[in-house]
This record gives sequence, C-alpha cells and structure tokens, in this order.
Amino acid sequence: MPRPAHATAAALAAVAVLASCSGGDSDAKRRLFSRDDAASRKEAPFDFERPGAALSFGADDVARRLGSFEWTAAVEWTVAREGDDARRVRSAERHRLKQSAGGDFETSAEVDPGLGPGSETGKEIVFTGGHTYARAKYAPFRERPTDRGRDARRFRDESFDLAASVVRLYGGTLTFTPAGDAAVLGRTARRFRIGLASGATPTAPPPRPAGAPAPDDDTRRRSRFLEGRVPAAADGELLLDAATGAPLRVRLAGAFTVKDEPAVRASVELLAQVKSLGGEVAAVAAPKNPLPDERKPAGVAAALDAAGLRKRGEEGKAGSEEPADEPNE
Repeated sequence: MPRPAHATAAALAAVAVLASCSGGDSDAKRRLFSRDDAASRKEAPFDFERPGAALSFGADDVARRLGSFEWTAAVEWTVAREGDDARRVRSAERHRLKQSAGGDFETSAEVDPGLGPGSETGKEIVFTGGHTYARAKYAPFRERPTDRGRDARRFRDESFDLAASVVRLYGGTLTFTPAGDAAVLGRTARRFRIGLASGATPTAPPPRPAGAPAPDDDTRRRSRFLEGRVPAAADGELLLDAATGAPLRVRLAGAFTVKDEPAVRASVELLAQVKSLGGEVAAVAAPKNPLPDERKPAGVAAALDAAGLRKRGEEGKAGSEEPADEPNE
C-alpha cells in the first residue's frame, strides 16, 4: 500500500516543475506513528509553554485526549519563478479523518500536484473491526486481509501529519505567542499567534547516509531546496484544547525563498481543524460490498494454468504477495 503524498511533497512536485529550469523543491517529512498500546494510560499534563509540541500528536494521541473526532485539512502551495522564463505552479491537498475512540478510523487524501489534467491522485482507507479496506480514487473498495491495520495506520498517520510537516519546513524558526482564549466545538481553547522569529535560520536536513547511491536529478533539485530554503514569512494561529493540549485548529500562511535562487518563491496556505467531537462523530463502518483481495489478475492466472506455464511450486504460492492497489483512472 503506497504512502500518501504530503503537503511538502505536493509543494516539492510543484517546485520540481520549476526546478527543471532552475533550483528545486524538496521532500521533507516522515513521521513517527503512535500505537495505542495502553489506551487507558494516564496522559501527562500538557506543557503550554511549548505549544508547538502539540502538532506532534498522532491521531491516537488526540483520540485519547478528546475521544472520537472528525478532522479535515487542506494545504495549497504556489511556487513562482520570476524572470525571462517566469512560471507559476499551484498544487493542493485535501485530507479527511474520522477517528473513533475505540481505534477504528476512515481516512482519505486527494492530491493535485498542479501538473495538469489527469495528474490528480487520491486514496481512501477504512479500518474497522480489525479489517482494512482500501481504494484508489474512482476505484471500488477492496479488502486488505493481510494488512491487519499496519499500512492503514501508516497512511492515516502520514495524512494526519500534514500541519506538522509544513511546520517542520520552518526548522524551528516559528514563534507561538499566547493570544487569549477561544471556544471551539463547545470546548475552551488556548489561542497562540504564529509568527516568524527575526533572523532565525532553519535547521539543516540530515546528511545523506554514507554509501547511499547518488540521487537522481529530481531528488537533487529537491535537496537543493531543503538545504537552501529560507523562511520568508509566517502568519497564523494555533488553538489547543485548554484541558488536554490537543490541537483543535491550526492556520498558517507563509512563504519561502531559496538561497542562491532569488527568482524562486514558494507560498503556502494551510488550514487543519477538528470538525466534530464525541457523539457528533458517526460510527466508522465497513464499505458495502467490497471486492475480494485479488492478488493476481484472474484472467492472467487462468491463462497460465490453461497453457501449463505456471512455474513448478507456484501453485502453492498463489496469492502470497501483497496485492497491488487499484490504479487511478
């Protein structure tokens, strides 16, 4: 089951288009996902002196603090290159998650990398009753009995990491200033104004592992963006649940320039928020009439059998590999 594209990944795809003429953009995030190995454990009080730490909470962390919740997020990147060969590319992502307090969830992601008609991708995952169901955009749901929730959780967690992945691009240069209280879905929230620290320099990406193969041209352009990115603007707000510290809403509008590439500027607009809580969240249900988990195209397998061309010993191995996901159509 492939991993979903992220906010930064969409931006990097946009920058890569421009980078074919100049310097590039980057792929910058990976996240740790939390497993609910002790749902009843008592959470330590949240440190509101470090509000940005709330963005590292996973979906399981938030469910332990708030119960069932529904969450949506959208991010749009606009990457522009000025000059004689001026270009502008816009990419967008939309994410949705319904997370039950009991651990079931359904999540979806749609990505438009700004490369024209037919380039949009999407995926939807449902995990309920210990079973995983998945489908690509426009494709029917299929059962994924061998997953047991592992890849489903990874997809969900990488999607839920959207806001944190954008914040990580700032590399510690953001400030979070207390700005009073607010009300969100009937809960008291603490508001923090997001800004850009004066003169701050983002942390550098980790070096490539020793002995790693040389990157391809696209990866090299993206790496140049990561290594040369310069936060140019940031304005927004973060609302945290006053009782638990769980993030309820984050809004951020920002921009980056690229060192030694003064003609390139990347702008980002992000909004991620909890939309409903508790009893307002509908139960997660398995999709109706999902297709079976075909591990090999039935027509091809039948043709091989009829022709006697299946390799010796392969009969017992049929279906042992993880099935391919439905193609986007």
